[in-house]
Amino acid sequence: MIAPDAIQRVKDAVRVEEVVGDFVALKRKGPRYLGLCPFHNEKTPSFNVSPALGIFKCFGCGEAGDAITFLQKHEHLSYVEAIRWLAKRYAIDLPEAEATPEQQLEHSERESLAAIQRFATEWSMGQLWDTDEGRRIGLAYFRERGFREEVIRTFQLGYVPEQGAAFATAARDQGFDPELVEKAGWIKRREDGTAWDFFAGRVTFPVHGLGGQVIAFGARTLRSDKKLPKYFNSPESALYIKSRSLYGIHFAKKAIADSGICLLVEGYTDVISLHQAGIHNVVASSGTSLTEDQVRLIKRYARQVTILYDGDPAGIKASLRGIDLILAEGLGVKVVLFPDGEDPDSFARSRPSGEVEAFLRDSAKDFLAFKTELLVQDTGGDPVRKAAAIHDIVESIARIPDQVLRQLYIQQCGRLLEVSEQALISELNKVLRRAYRKQQGAGDAPEAVAPELQPPQPPPAPIKGTNAQERDLLRMLLNYGHERILVPFQNEDGSTSEGETSVAELMFELLALDDILFDEPLFKEIYLDYRHASNLGQAVDSARYAGHEQPGWRDLAIDLLTERHLLSPNWKERHRIHTNHERDKLLDALEEGVDILRERRLDRMLEELDERLRNATEAGEQAGIIREKMRLLTAKVALARKTGRVVVG
Repeated sequence: MIAPDAIQRVKDAVRVEEVVGDFVALKRKGPRYLGLCPFHNEKTPSFNVSPALGIFKCFGCGEAGDAITFLQKHEHLSYVEAIRWLAKRYAIDLPEAEATPEQQLEHSERESLAAIQRFATEWSMGQLWDTDEGRRIGLAYFRERGFREEVIRTFQLGYVPEQGAAFATAARDQGFDPELVEKAGWIKRREDGTAWDFFAGRVTFPVHGLGGQVIAFGARTLRSDKKLPKYFNSPESALYIKSRSLYGIHFAKKAIADSGICLLVEGYTDVISLHQAGIHNVVASSGTSLTEDQVRLIKRYARQVTILYDGDPAGIKASLRGIDLILAEGLGVKVVLFPDGEDPDSFARSRPSGEVEAFLRDSAKDFLAFKTELLVQDTGGDPVRKAAAIHDIVESIARIPDQVLRQLYIQQCGRLLEVSEQALISELNKVLRRAYRKQQGAGDAPEAVAPELQPPQPPPAPIKGTNAQERDLLRMLLNYGHERILVPFQNEDGSTSEGETSVAELMFELLALDDILFDEPLFKEIYLDYRHASNLGQAVDSARYAGHEQPGWRDLAIDLLTERHLLSPNWKERHRIHTNHERDKLLDALEEGVDILRERRLDRMLEELDERLRNATEAGEQAGIIREKMRLLTAKVALARKTGRVVVG
């Protein structure tokens, strides 16, 4: 664990223009830098970097953040990985925070296991390439599969000789702890305590972590004995958790991020054969059902998952439930079904790369449409079986978080199943309510609480909101809140003086006069945080929000802090054209902004009174509403005199 003060030293040393400049060609433009956005294709630069604020913002695709965020998005790093990258970039030592004895033991064990797996990788590769047995058996097998030498070396494939304790002996000679070698999965022990190689007589497939380190192994037998398991795999350890790992992710992550599509296959050889065919955005679940952690790992890089099936109906049906996890994460899902007798491995080996790419592109079907067709085929016209199939399909649709997308799938499945939309909506709502009750614990929840689909409804009538005014005031707070301004005030003797205050303090005072808080939740959260920190005497600046850990806060702050267009300095320096800037009239701008917000709130309150008056039936109630309306109109007229606006009654 990195010590917090070390993280802060890294943040203090970072210059966002230098970090971004390592990956993007930047050109200085006034106080900012401009370049082509690395997150989307563009010909005209819209990617801005502000050294003063320590942030970047693309006005084309909307990506924004600080140096840490940039590395996380561009290099697909975790927060800790980005911190370590920056520490290395700026030659900053990262001492670890004081750890408990348990944490120290776990860290030591992880390091030891990693060292064992590094040694095992080099050792097994040496056995494959440098021994007669390895070349005759292991290398011959890989070449028979059509794997080229560069691919075999890229994936660090290896071989363990038939001799029962060759690796056990080599590891002991290197001084590795036999207990940790056993934890790593490389040896087992007989009743008499003697060690034997768990992977003996097998070719090995190292499993790499995101950073490229080997964390586990799969090992395939080359014997024809059907009693032997085809694959042995490393056990879980402090280094390796199977449910959080995907085979090939280290080699695939960049290609997945570039394409936005992750190809999902079952086994090691599927990944390697497709990679050899030039298709690099592919990973394998290694023969296990997908887990939530694996799906979230994919989601870091992809917007869509395409699942490659080998055509076995039983295997397809067995995996359908697990695929619902992908839908639940909001990812698009497509399916490619290979011809009978083919799998991704054999198909990729037997055809040119261009043909494989074209097949994957042209054969991809929408997963839910595919599932619908698959299940309906098995119903045989039986209404009971068809109803069961409908329930199953609706369960999948219910996993989709996007309500609009759910509605579209409902429409599509209604046509395919020859069932009314309303029937499917009703069934979907049952599933959603059931899921909601389960999430909340127990008991019946009100129907309206569950996020259900409803038949199309007419849009509500528009009202005059205050969102734009609140946004503008928050923009002023983040940009100028710390700046000092002179404010006139009246003395006890009637004379007028000027006193100094900050923009933030004056804004808090002006809004408090009418007990105004922002309506927009996100605006309100940031405003209250700023006010609370200021009241505690803390120095609040824009960096507090531009680099905030909450993405919503961070993205909004960057948007408010970044001006799309800057005034050229040539106007003043070369052409002698002087223009007023908002900063020059902060008092006027702030008072006007607050007044406009008050005016919009009065408009809204008047509309609400008009609606109440239309629905009121008793004379007393009507008179009370009219009196309240006259009071608000008087306030609006007084405000209009101040702002110079015309009031229309």
